[in-house]
Parts: sequence; C-alpha cells; structure tokens
Amino acid sequence: MFIDVESNPNTETGFNMVFRDVSEKREAFCIKYQVGTEDQPVQVTGWDAETNAPCPAFACKVEESGDGVALLIYGGSGGIRMKPLEDESPWDLASPSQWGDTHLVYPQNSFIVYKDEI
Repeated sequence: MFIDVESNPNTETGFNMVFRDVSEKREAFCIKYQVGTEDQPVQVTGWDAETNAPCPAFACKVEESGDGVALLIYGGSGGIRMKPLEDESPWDLASPSQWGDTHLVYPQNSFIVYKDEI
C-alpha cells in the first residue's frame, strides 16, 4: 500500500511511504488521539485534496520495520481530518475545533471504532 499526501489546506506537511498491509482495510469512525496531555476519542475522516471534501478514512494492520505489526490510519489524497467525538458540526477546513494530519501509525491493539460496528 502506498500513502501519498502532498501539502494541502488540510495538512501543511506532505508524506509518502510504502507500507506492507497484513490485514484487510476497514472504514474508521473513531480513534483515540492525544489532545493536550490526554488521549481523547475523536472522529476521523479522510480528506480529498482535489475536492477539499471529506472521504472515507481507513485502518489496517501493517508491518512496521523493526517494530512488528502496527495499525495504520489513512484517508484520501489530503490525509485525514479529526474532531472531538461529541462535535456534530460538518467537516470544515475553517473550523478551529478540527485538525488534519497525513496519516497515523498506532500500536496494533489501539482503541478504534470501525463504521461497521456502529
């Protein structure tokens, strides 16, 4: 699997890397993310850089060189976007309570809620 995110309005950082996936991808809904000094549940979506709109975010297990198996969370060409779990506002690049990233790599047994579980 190849992740390729160029700098865009969702995330100023670009990233590209090849990962070896070892599980099927599943659409992600919620993960824990460090906000300040605490891990908090947040909603996650993918971001499409061409349309500047949300798209699905996925998670799958990947081989992490030297570290074993990890959980990769990734989205569209614009990366992923997150917001507090209780935030019911639409996904919006102008929202101060939302933020973007290129992708996340977590320990394989990290907290995650998949769309097919809700």
